[in-house]
Amino acid sequence: MNFEALVKHISTIQNTLQAQAAHAVNLALTSRNWLMGCYIVEFEQNGEDRAAYGEQLLKKLEQRLKIKGLNERRFREFRRLYLVYPQLKVSVTQYIASQIQIRQSLTAESENGIWKFSTEPLQTETWMIPADRLFNRLSSTHLNTISGIENPVKRAFYEMETIRGC
Repeated sequence: MNFEALVKHISTIQNTLQAQAAHAVNLALTSRNWLMGCYIVEFEQNGEDRAAYGEQLLKKLEQRLKIKGLNERRFREFRRLYLVYPQLKVSVTQYIASQIQIRQSLTAESENGIWKFSTEPLQTETWMIPADRLFNRLSSTHLNTISGIENPVKRAFYEMETIRGC
C-alpha cells in the first residue's frame, strides 16, 4: 500500500463511520423527543396530580429537571412532535426495543398501565409519507421544524422536499 491508498482508506473510514454515527444520534434524539412528548401528553390527559400543575406543567418540569437544553420551549416542541406525528409510534418503539435499559423501563411502565399505546392501526391518508421513512430520513431538527406547519398537505410537501434534499 502506498501513501495515497492509506489516505483514501482513512478518508473512507472517517466519512462512512461519521455518517453512521450522526444517523444513530439522530434516531436517538428523534426517539427521545417523541417519547418525552408522549409522556407529557399522557400526563396532561391522565396524570394523577395534573390539576396541581395545570398550565405551569412545562415550566415546573424545566425547573425540576434542570437539564441543559430541556426547557419549556423544547417541551412544547416535543409535545407538538408527538401530536403531529403519532404514526412514528412503530418506528420509535422498534428503535427503543433495541435499547435494552430503556425498553425494560418502558415495558414495566406499560404493564402497570402508565404508558400504553393503542394497538389499533393509525388511520393515515394515502398521500402521507410512511412513518419509517420520516423516522429514518429526516433529522430531529427537520421533524421539529416541519411539525410546526399546521396544514397537513403543506407539511407533507415539506417532508417530501426535505427527504428529496437529504
